[in-house]
Amino acid sequence: MNLLRTFSLLMLPALFYGCATAPIMSAAERENYLQRFIGQSSTSIQANLNLENLGYQNASEPVLNSNSLTYTVLRPVSIPIPMAQNPALGSGAGTAVPIQPAQRYDTDLTCQISFQLEQGIAKAVYMSGRTC
Repeated sequence: MNLLRTFSLLMLPALFYGCATAPIMSAAERENYLQRFIGQSSTSIQANLNLENLGYQNASEPVLNSNSLTYTVLRPVSIPIPMAQNPALGSGAGTAVPIQPAQRYDTDLTCQISFQLEQGIAKAVYMSGRTC
């Protein structure tokens, strides 16, 4: 019983930490949000698209050409680094150490959001990259 309570207390901060780095919207919600821009002009998309609502940061200015409007975006992610137990102490002799906020690897995952344009009007939206 004591072991279960100790494990629960050690895992609780990790659960809260994991939730803090979760995306703001689910994939379905992101898709629905972006679909609202179909039928709008590239000017309107640039004025109204809020990448922060999607959990992204703009990596660079959007690229507009005759048939597409493309955004390269970043999604900041913090990956917790688990602490290893001391193997010199033997099996089961070490104690688990909770993950502290400073013990993480911060990185940005890249994604591209492209609107297919016909005469300046969005006809479709595509997302590419493993982090979309």
